[in-house]
Amino acid sequence: MLRILRCEKSKVSPKILSYALYADDFKKEIKSALGEEYSEIISKAEISGDYVNFVTPLSGELDKVTEANKIKYQDALNVLEHRRDKVIEYLKSSTPLSNRALETHRKEFSDIIASDNTVFMVNGQAVIAPVSFNPHYKGVAVPPTGATTVPVKKRGCLLPFLLLLLLLLLLLFLLWWFLLRPWPFEGNFTDRFNSLFSQKEVPTQVVEPKKEDEAKPATTEEKTEPVEEEAKDPVVEEKTAEPEAVEDEEAKAAQEKAKADALKSQEEAKAKAKAQAKAKAEAEAKRKAEEQKQKELAAKRALEKKNKVPKCKTLKQEGKMPELAIAFDGSQSMLLKYGYTNRLKAAQKAATDLISNVDKNVKIGFIEINGCPVAKNRGFFGPNSRGALINAINNVNPYSYDGKTPLVNGLNELSKTLDGVNSDAVGILISDGEDTCSFTEQMDVCYVAKKIHKRQPKLKIHTILIGDDIDSAACIARNTGGKVFKPKDAVQIESVLKEAGASLKKVCEE
Repeated sequence: MLRILRCEKSKVSPKILSYALYADDFKKEIKSALGEEYSEIISKAEISGDYVNFVTPLSGELDKVTEANKIKYQDALNVLEHRRDKVIEYLKSSTPLSNRALETHRKEFSDIIASDNTVFMVNGQAVIAPVSFNPHYKGVAVPPTGATTVPVKKRGCLLPFLLLLLLLLLLLFLLWWFLLRPWPFEGNFTDRFNSLFSQKEVPTQVVEPKKEDEAKPATTEEKTEPVEEEAKDPVVEEKTAEPEAVEDEEAKAAQEKAKADALKSQEEAKAKAKAQAKAKAEAEAKRKAEEQKQKELAAKRALEKKNKVPKCKTLKQEGKMPELAIAFDGSQSMLLKYGYTNRLKAAQKAATDLISNVDKNVKIGFIEINGCPVAKNRGFFGPNSRGALINAINNVNPYSYDGKTPLVNGLNELSKTLDGVNSDAVGILISDGEDTCSFTEQMDVCYVAKKIHKRQPKLKIHTILIGDDIDSAACIARNTGGKVFKPKDAVQIESVLKEAGASLKKVCEE
């Protein structure tokens, strides 16, 4: 379980303290009904003497949501609000709980979730730390049962008007279909009515009687006129048909030729573009291959330069001799069992082996993280004082002080001991817990590590984390360019300490 907040018991609402008794049962109900991600939106309150720890099953980097970084985590906060609304809606619903004993506490738990409280980000997921009890969620207003009669009456009154409206629409459609169609899609309104009126006058004109003697001359004239035209028409058509046909064929041939020329031009343009694209691709591939070759050559040279061990005299003259400092946790929790021994003895033996493998030209500093309010800086130990350094580490005793862990102060002392600006420096933090001093336990150790890295960019801090509740200290290594090691027993702690100090095994040649 990851602790996201620790505060005095007197500052926590009694409602929250009573909720802690059945928090796990409610989380099981929410997980069963909505899913595991909904049950993890709120942390659990664990009472520890005069303090209350808020813990969550999530793990990862921890960050407190403030006004400064609220925009950064806006998406995660939106997801939190959505899930919080779903949980409150479920708790206020009539859905029965599998644990009947929780029914009387549904509203209280719903109000706790709806209260305004501090939000923390754990590996990108928002988690509420319910310290205060101030519910603000109003829920969805439910109308009284008697109000349902009003819509029924209104619906009954509107029905006749709706039917009348449908009949009017049907009548207009029929009028359009039989009289106005296809207007307005073709023609205009006036032409449509004129065509209707002209159709009505046609029968009256046909019925009118005509005289036979007037009709006969008309027929004779009509018969004589076409005879003359028929004799002339073939002559005219024979003369004009041939030039028109020739012109049509020439135009058609010209069009076909133009199409063929255009098609040929298109094919040539496509072939040219394809050839250009191929040439461009080949040139680009050649350029990339050359760039890759140059990069590999540069990397090879850099590796050779990196692996080349400088002269000790040169490093000392230039003030660039690497440094090492060990920050050693000496709190009472280090006496817990650790395989066949305890954490303290395993760490002391591993540190002794590390010191014997470090280059004799490297100075080693030692900080004992034991007893509030400050850690104990034992200073630097030169090449001829390695025995004294080992004795100082073996003499660490949790009962010499109050047994608490001034982690933040120890981290600052570690950075003050080393250069990390002009010369390379390595810090190794060996700890099994979090800061437990009243002055610094609320400080964000990740933020402290970021400030150290900004001030001393050449300082790398490796963290050797012993135990289970130590995920929050992993960010020290990540924020300073170091490595995180989590040994499971005394054998592993020796191997990871050797790996952490491997870069200092041979730093120069005499």
